Amino acid sequence: MALDPADGYPYTPPEIAMAAGNQKLQAHQFAVDIDIAMRRHYAGNLQVLAKTLYPILYAEATFNGGRYTFCEDEHTTYVFEEINHLYTELKAIAHIPLAIYSIIFPYAEYPLNRQWLEPLKAFGLQVEAVQLRLNQLDISGPALTSSTNILRESIDFIAKVVGRGDFTIADYITFCTSIGSDILVNQTAAAVEQVAAMKTKLQAWRSSVGQATWDKMYVVLQCIWTVSQESAHEQIIKSQMKPEFHETHIIVSEAAPTLDDARLLLARILADRVLAAAVFGTQTAQAYKQNIYSLSTKRDLLAKAVESELGGGAAAACPYLKPTKPTKPSKSAKPKTPKKSQESVGARQEGRE
Repeated sequence: MALDPADGYPYTPPEIAMAAGNQKLQAHQFAVDIDIAMRRHYAGNLQVLAKTLYPILYAEATFNGGRYTFCEDEHTTYVFEEINHLYTELKAIAHIPLAIYSIIFPYAEYPLNRQWLEPLKAFGLQVEAVQLRLNQLDISGPALTSSTNILRESIDFIAKVVGRGDFTIADYITFCTSIGSDILVNQTAAAVEQVAAMKTKLQAWRSSVGQATWDKMYVVLQCIWTVSQESAHEQIIKSQMKPEFHETHIIVSEAAPTLDDARLLLARILADRVLAAAVFGTQTAQAYKQNIYSLSTKRDLLAKAVESELGGGAAAACPYLKPTKPTKPSKSAKPKTPKKSQESVGARQEGRE
């Protein structure tokens, strides 16, 4: 029903418009505003700082071997992307078991509805196409033998499970076991190709800029979590840097999908390190040293305090700002060595085996 001005208007409580809240809430907002201002100023500082950091090497993992971008200074940037047919071919053939896994395993609990069958048949035709043209590829030597075996066994496995319209996980494991050593041969050959290409380019850049400039270089490696531990590119780049820079000048992160993102991440890390030294560097207490470490690494600044709280350890407020003295043992107290029964020792040994 339409409103009639003669009847007045619906009542709206005026408190609804009092968004700032009462005195206590407004006082809280004044405190929050400090942190908002900090974040705004810090973000602006990082944007400016990111544009000044040189030299920087940005490494990306790609399907064909990798792409390196080396920014020597604001005027000079080099880009190298490995396009190696042999590396790509070896890797593709070694990945055949992974493709089969991806097609059939979603249906492993009950494969008899056969939704996997047509996709696997289609993939089998792709594998056969490579087998027919294997001698036209760049693969030779032991890698040719291993690739031949992988292709043959893959085609046989696909034909077997498609023919009977069923498969088991045991079938797949048996298939993979039969070509495990061949996959290792391809892995090794691919690694040789990748190292040769990327290492040679890094050496050329180092010679061009000189060792002194090279030692100042920071590296950001864009890497997904599943391959972020000792990735191929991390190992290759470390081999061309002095060991004393490995821990401080190489950053591995998923949060750097572009060069600009890598610059911003590096700016954040270096700014945090400078901040840590400025705020906590002159303090001798262990708590301050822990804060320097936290601001300078991946560890959260509150990590140690949270660890203490969850561990039930400690004092109120921030226990790490109140280091306690270790308790001295009594002179009369002697450490007791618990006796271990032969049975318990044997049980532990059995467990290790």
